[in-house]
Amino acid sequence: MNAGLHDRETPSAGGVGSGALDLAFVLSGARLPGEYAEALWSALLVQLPWLAEEPELGVNVVRASRSNGNLLLSRRTRLVLRMPRGRVADAMRLTGCTLQVEGELLVVGEARVHPLEPFPTLSARFVETGAADELEHQQAVEAMLGRLGLPLRFICGRMCTVRHGGRAIGGAEVVLHGLRPEQSIAMLEHGLGPGRHLGSGLFLPHKTISGID
Repeated sequence: MNAGLHDRETPSAGGVGSGALDLAFVLSGARLPGEYAEALWSALLVQLPWLAEEPELGVNVVRASRSNGNLLLSRRTRLVLRMPRGRVADAMRLTGCTLQVEGELLVVGEARVHPLEPFPTLSARFVETGAADELEHQQAVEAMLGRLGLPLRFICGRMCTVRHGGRAIGGAEVVLHGLRPEQSIAMLEHGLGPGRHLGSGLFLPHKTISGID
């Protein structure tokens, strides 16, 4: 396995959660570019520069249908920030702001707080490892989980690459299963691997492990 695959260590999963949560904003607009993550992060920093000072903050993947390389937003589209509970009041200032993301104007609406709840099976759509192939990616995930003292019960999806700032980054979906409640909360709060602000390594409850390619 290549050295330097893991730019960021995840805190130990054995302790009590720090009180992170999801803050879900209504997001209005027509579309987002397919590779939107860095542009969205930059737009958020324009409105809330302190976001860059929160290493545990994450921006969940925007869920929307794809068409011609773009994401088409709907009334159900949400901008979801995973963040420390103590920063919620500050983040609420996003309400009413307009974000400019590669020429697309997005209006941030009202937000709802969603506490993180433990679930024995969690999935992250993309975990960044920088691996060159599926075996190397699996070994990287296994090493990260091993350092956390977590059970090595996981399934990886097919390798893919995302582009951030002209860089092609390798990774894949990861599903963790057999987690105890405290382990599940730790993974929800801290994620796995680098790139949380770009949507990488953030876990959500997953009801089945049979749908991974």
